[in-house]
This record gives sequence, structure tokens and C-alpha cells, in this order.
Amino acid sequence: MTTRGSTLRQAVSIGASLSFAMAIGLGWYANRLRRSRWLEQDEKEKDQETTHSVINHFSSLFLDPETTVEEANKRRTTSYYLKMREAHHKSLVLGVFPPSRLKKLRLKELNRAQSYWKKGNQSHRTIVCMCDKTTQKLLSNARRLVLAPLQHSNDIDTRSCWIPDINIVPKEDMHVTIALPWWWHTIRPGNNELTKKMANRFKQTLLVEFHYGFQIELERIVLLGGKVLVALWRCVGERETEDGRAIVDRHGTNIDPMVWLREEIVRCFITASPDQRRQPLTYQHNKSDGDRAEEDARQHTIMQRTPGMGKPGSADGFIHTTLCRLPLDCLSSKDVELDRIHRLCREVSATLNGHRMVVDKYRFIESMGEGGESNPCYNPIYDETIDAPLRHEVHIDGTVESRNGQGSNVVENHTTIGTIGNNFWNEEVTPAPSNDTGTTLSALFEPPRKYEK
Repeated sequence: MTTRGSTLRQAVSIGASLSFAMAIGLGWYANRLRRSRWLEQDEKEKDQETTHSVINHFSSLFLDPETTVEEANKRRTTSYYLKMREAHHKSLVLGVFPPSRLKKLRLKELNRAQSYWKKGNQSHRTIVCMCDKTTQKLLSNARRLVLAPLQHSNDIDTRSCWIPDINIVPKEDMHVTIALPWWWHTIRPGNNELTKKMANRFKQTLLVEFHYGFQIELERIVLLGGKVLVALWRCVGERETEDGRAIVDRHGTNIDPMVWLREEIVRCFITASPDQRRQPLTYQHNKSDGDRAEEDARQHTIMQRTPGMGKPGSADGFIHTTLCRLPLDCLSSKDVELDRIHRLCREVSATLNGHRMVVDKYRFIESMGEGGESNPCYNPIYDETIDAPLRHEVHIDGTVESRNGQGSNVVENHTTIGTIGNNFWNEEVTPAPSNDTGTTLSALFEPPRKYEK
């Protein structure tokens, strides 16, 4: 009897232990899945978090061609913050096993990235502004530092983190997307003539509407959705202080140049001029009357695909430079933590926030997708560089001076704000004589030294 009771107690104890272990295992697995999913906050959580929010009411600002720099920046930086907050919910990428399945998914990722290119008869047209060399260096080094914890490789057979070359935008191809006049379409006879006509239409819009060069300023670097590493920008403009001094910053009172430019690009391609001499140049308007009638209710793809526009009332003025795409479905054979990547994004943003770049040269590009999803600059089938118009100032003696849209001293110093200059973390610098300790920017990210007393 005693033996039976002892056996029963042991069985109960083992069963309880197994149940406890299973509960812990299920809890761990559920938390692992939760961290790996793209989580959208429900309305209740949003309401609780924005009851006393400083930026909540900015998300409802409506952007139009008359929007000022200050108003547009409030709308776009609110969107940036919300995207960053949502991105942090994606903190874990699940590993894929066995290796054969991992390689199969990676091959599928490569095929997807070049799906349009492999069709051989598809192209799309886009308008971009290339980053200057200083900006290229800064963003390239920032990307290197942010992705360093992944220790990634481009070897498709690696079991560690894998990022194919096609998912990393080369430094010389880094750009800001201005507009997408024509989304992916089948190349037909007369395609090159149509592309030239569209490029001339864009050139005329710049000249007729006096779209001079302007400046954009780096806001932050974010891993959107735990997948796409982007640099996000805002505009700067001029405002006047009470004592009559002019200041150029994010609170400018002039019309936001990026919002205005995008609105004018959309207008010049989708509407006819009052005298009917300028006809729309869109995919819908180039279709037959019967096919066009079926799509009249659809929004033009130029508005759907151009960053920062979207549906009426949802435009947020988004300005971005894509740096890298992580293949989340086949990143590694082991689970990958993204918390360190998000932290480094915040640190790099704090370091580079305020860096400026001038937008005064545009590239009208038609690409077949050979460079992947984010690089239309690779081997395009049409490529034309178009300069922004110059301002002409007539002096009292009758001489005419041509200059770009920014003050000369502002343009010369547009590369950055602060003392960072042209030197960035991995570049050797010969320090100037001074009384300080000679600390470089890279030293800010190193542990503090211990000095002997």
C-alpha cells in the first residue's frame, strides 16, 4: 500500500513538472511568435497613448500646394515617429531550418527582387534626386554601423545572416525619390518617344512654375517594419524673427518646396491645360476609350506610388532614401534579435540629425528593374539629368546675375550642421592643435576609459 502511494505521488509530481514545463515552453513560443510578427496597435492602445500626446493632432494636417514648411514638417515628422514606434514591435526574426529550406527561400527572394527584370518587357519611370558625395559617405557609414551586429554575408549558403547585394543600395546610387510618374508597365512600340515626352513635360514644369533648388534636412534613420532601412528627411525654409533677421530652419514660413513640387508634377501629368495644348500623360489616358472608362474611378498610380502622397487626406510628405532591405523570410538559420539594430538607428539618428542636402538636380529614369526593388539607377534604359532653374537678379547697372535658389553662403555650407564637417566615424583625421583631449566622433561610441589615479 505504501509502495502504491509512493508511486502515485511520484506520478503526480512528474505530471505537474511536465505541465509546468509545457506551460513555460508554450509561453516562450507564444512570446517568440509575438515578437516576430508585424503588430498593429489596436485603437484602444492608440487612444490611451495619445490622450496627452504632443503630436497627435498633427497627424490630421492636410497637405496641399499652399502648405508651409513648418506645417508640412509637423505632418511628416509625426508620421516618421509613428512609423518608428511601430517598427520597434518587430524585434525578432525567426530562424529557418533545415538549410535546404533556407536556401530555397533565399532563391525565391532573389527571384522576387528581380521579377520584373526577368520578364524582359517591363519598365517603370521615376524621378529622383541623387545624394551628394558627402551625404553618400555619411549614409553609407551609418548603414555599416547599424547592420554591423548582424555580421551579414552575401553568400547564399551561409547559415548566418544573409543580405544579397541586390538588397543593398550602392553608395553611388543613393537617392531621394521625388515622384513615380509611371508605374510598372509593358514596353510597347513608341515607348522611348513617350519617355522623352514625359521628361520634357517635367522639365517644362520646373521652368514654368519656378521650382528653384531647395534644402532637405536629415530627420532620422529607421528600420521600417523591421525590414527596410531608410533615411528620413524634412524640408527647411526661411522665417523672419521679430527684429527682422532671417533664419533658415525646419519652421520656415514659405511654401514647402517638396509638397509643392510633387503636387505640380502630378498636375502636369494627369490634367490638361486650359487651352488643351497640354494633354495628360498617364497610363489610363493612353488606353483605349473602352478600357479607360473602366478605370475612371481608380486613382492614378502617380498619386498612389509617389512617396508622401497617397489617397486624398492621407498624404504625409514622406521624404526618404532607401539604404537596405532585410530578407526577413530567409535571414538566418537562427533567431535574430533586432533590438540592437533599432538602438543603433536611434544613436545614428541622434548623431546625424540636421545634416543637409541641396535638391537642385533631378534624374528622370526609366528602369527595367535589374537593380532590384530600391535601385532604379542601375543600368536604366533612359536617363536624363535635369537642373532646377536658376534665379536671375538684375542689378541697378543693368547686369544680370544668375544663381541657384539658395543663398550662396547657405549652399556652400549645406553639407551638414555642427562641427562634424566631412569627417565621419571611420575616416582618419589630423586633429588641429587645441587644449581639449582630442576626442573623435567614433570615441563617443566606445566605453569610457579607466584612468589610474
